[in-house]
Amino acid sequence: MNRFFTRKAIARTLLLVLTALVTIVVGCNDLRSGAIAPSQPSSSPAPLTSAASRNRDGADNETSSLWVGHLAEQNWMTDWRVRHEGSWGLENLETLPDPEHRFDSILRVHYPAGSASPTVARESGAPLGGAQFLAELGIQPQTALKLSYYIRFSENFDFVKGGKLPGLFGGDGPSGGRIPNGVDGFSTRLMWRRQGDGEVYAYLPTSQIHGTSLGRGEWRFRRGVWQHIQEEVILNDPGINNGEVRVWFNGEQVLDKEGLIFRNVDSLRINGLFFSTFFGGGDPTWATPQAVYADFADFSVSAVPSERES
Repeated sequence: MNRFFTRKAIARTLLLVLTALVTIVVGCNDLRSGAIAPSQPSSSPAPLTSAASRNRDGADNETSSLWVGHLAEQNWMTDWRVRHEGSWGLENLETLPDPEHRFDSILRVHYPAGSASPTVARESGAPLGGAQFLAELGIQPQTALKLSYYIRFSENFDFVKGGKLPGLFGGDGPSGGRIPNGVDGFSTRLMWRRQGDGEVYAYLPTSQIHGTSLGRGEWRFRRGVWQHIQEEVILNDPGINNGEVRVWFNGEQVLDKEGLIFRNVDSLRINGLFFSTFFGGGDPTWATPQAVYADFADFSVSAVPSERES
């Protein structure tokens, strides 16, 4: 009887060992074929990440952040190093807590019904909508930077013919039909156009009469949802047309424009953020037909190692 139970115990043990060996072999084969990937991230979309800068491929890279634009503090404009000369429309700005808790705070910009550009307000008596200022951010001027922010247009937002959005600038940040000369400055604001078509609207030494449109329609803004914009600017070497502008929209690269001229002297660098948003356009046909707003959040600027550096 004892020998019988001993044989049963040995057989049971051998069966368990064989089962374990089969499991190990099958598991190894599955890992080689990709059937099992326990360390792989979920395929669901990544949540909005507050104050996260992005690298050239759109991946998170917080260590490269040179500046993060906090909005919760009452004196946030001082922290952003805003140049007060040339600023306007600040009464149309308000900071709000984010009810969805995605961001620490959001910046809401109001555009009253009938408002367009300052030119329209000045010439027709229309209300002044939107706002504009240059922010130096407290960083050293750079030859390459990447700007990142989120934007959400109100549900009733009518894109009409177009309007301005924030971008990077250098020098005195030319706009309003003033073409730079390669020494005094440049700007690379974004725009929305009809139906929400996006573009970079750059003031460069090569611009004619107004800004230069880059990549129009390569992406499209929507109403009522947060959208992520990243703009990368790499200045040209003086005397060489090798400047670049790249744009990512919701993590996908939508613009890669090379062969640009931003400057003719090495002393002209990227100074910071050109916060500019309004309907227009220099005549009332650009104006918003009703009061609308746009929310901005999670501004940051990160370093961009130039591929031309040795």
